[in-house]
Amino acid sequence: MDEERRNLKGNEDELVYYRTVDTGSLERRLKLIKNHENEEVEAKVYYYPEQNRIKFTENEVRKFSLDSYGESIPYIDGELTIFNNYLFDFWGYYLNAEGLALYGHLKRYAYGKKDWCFPNFELISLKMDKSRPTLLNYMELLEHYGFAFKLNVVNKSRHGVEESPIFKLRKKVPLLTEKLIYGNPDLEIPADAPKHIQKALKKEQKGLPVRLRKEHEKYVKSMIDSSEKVHIEKDIDFEEIYKQWEHFGEIIERAKKAKSKPTSLVNREKEMDEAEKMLLNLLKSYVSNKISKPSFDTWFRDILLKKDQKSVIILAPNEFTKDWLENKYNDILKEALKTFDEELTEINIQVI
Repeated sequence: MDEERRNLKGNEDELVYYRTVDTGSLERRLKLIKNHENEEVEAKVYYYPEQNRIKFTENEVRKFSLDSYGESIPYIDGELTIFNNYLFDFWGYYLNAEGLALYGHLKRYAYGKKDWCFPNFELISLKMDKSRPTLLNYMELLEHYGFAFKLNVVNKSRHGVEESPIFKLRKKVPLLTEKLIYGNPDLEIPADAPKHIQKALKKEQKGLPVRLRKEHEKYVKSMIDSSEKVHIEKDIDFEEIYKQWEHFGEIIERAKKAKSKPTSLVNREKEMDEAEKMLLNLLKSYVSNKISKPSFDTWFRDILLKKDQKSVIILAPNEFTKDWLENKYNDILKEALKTFDEELTEINIQVI
């Protein structure tokens, strides 16, 4: 078989590699559920994040290399799965034992010069004795720190069937950045970030524990004493790197109807006075710095506000948004409004 015609999985099928990105909107779906009390089938409404796909060519995926970012420590990678002690001594603090183990399982399939693999996650789950959702959490950690990058795969030669994903892997172990070594107290932790990511970000705020930090300084000094060139990056934002790389892909937008504000929303917006509009703008500005943009666009973009002396009413565009604000973001709303008006004693959320 002509090597140039093979895809990353080693055959001649036409594969499409893609990543998904949230549009910031929700998609309404109906699901039929059997009520076990009366044995009747009921329709329940669910809201899922609406997503677009960004697809990439075979050539772009091959060219993308995580090893291009950061300063890697020198070592030789052969047929064995080799890890430098630096990975365990210092990266282990951020990746945890499970993250290191998952990286090892992925890397063993990226042998030779390959920097990609497509392993069986069910098999890895059994080997690690961890559930698939747990493995996906640690996969997110590996992506966050630039050790692995997941790409979904569709096989066009087989009628668009979804195949197992491809993982681009870092082959060399990078040095920690200054902010990971010494901490970044100014780092903000999104309130809606998953718990395992919040835990990692809290570590990043403080940096390495003092003892590990001293050991790291000894390690760097030994490299310098051995005439190694050492360059420690101040910071590397892999989320931003991934976003930049996505510009090389072609975005496939979901077909959807143009949205306009409901008449009720427009009318209530006109009823707001200048003080209420100012307070609403301050509220939105405060919240937008605390949560991700897709979350803000989904839950806060269309809210309105009415103020009555020491109480505030948050007006949500629908019942679902009202429930979500009450259950997930009530504390942020109180925190934000108290920041701008200490006399507020009551906050209610209602549907417009």
